[in-house]
Amino acid sequence: MSAGVHKRRISGADGQTWPAQRGDAPAVPKPPVMCFLYEDLASPEPEPIFGQYPRGFIAKVLPWLRCERREVLHVCSGALSPGEGLRVDIRQGARPDVRADGRALPFRSSSVKAVLIDPPYARHYAEDLYGVEYPRPSRLLFEAARVVRPGGRVAIVHYITPAPAPGLRAVKIFGLSTGFDYPMRAVTIFEREQERLL
Repeated sequence: MSAGVHKRRISGADGQTWPAQRGDAPAVPKPPVMCFLYEDLASPEPEPIFGQYPRGFIAKVLPWLRCERREVLHVCSGALSPGEGLRVDIRQGARPDVRADGRALPFRSSSVKAVLIDPPYARHYAEDLYGVEYPRPSRLLFEAARVVRPGGRVAIVHYITPAPAPGLRAVKIFGLSTGFDYPMRAVTIFEREQERLL
């Protein structure tokens, strides 16, 4: 053992040990230098994406949407994990299944079982947090009413309780809170009216 190194060993948090040096601080091993032959192998961390449902929210709202998780069209999906139905967002950084504007969805009329919308709640949220134009709730609901099947349901999470779009009727309104000192949000659930026979 070289001069200046004690015989006792220090155990680190990772379970590894190394010799302690004389002086006040033990010699902590340095992390290895990472080298990449090509820059694209580095896989930099993605930019943070704002927007996420409260924990457990989807499971609680599914009975009201009357569908399974895989059948929900999530408009303005934000950081929603893969496997939660069909995720639609205008931001590529959110890594949606379909990149589209919620006001002009690329789906056939009456083609989805249920729609869940969680848009920016105010103009400054849309512009400052997400870098997008503010989508008015009425326009999002109009488009959701077009793509949902007759008898299907649409839910929107917002600070307001928007009026039903043509063809939708209100079913239920919940108050949603993520904890003390946080603002309340409304979860408004609509149902698309059945088409009438002529």
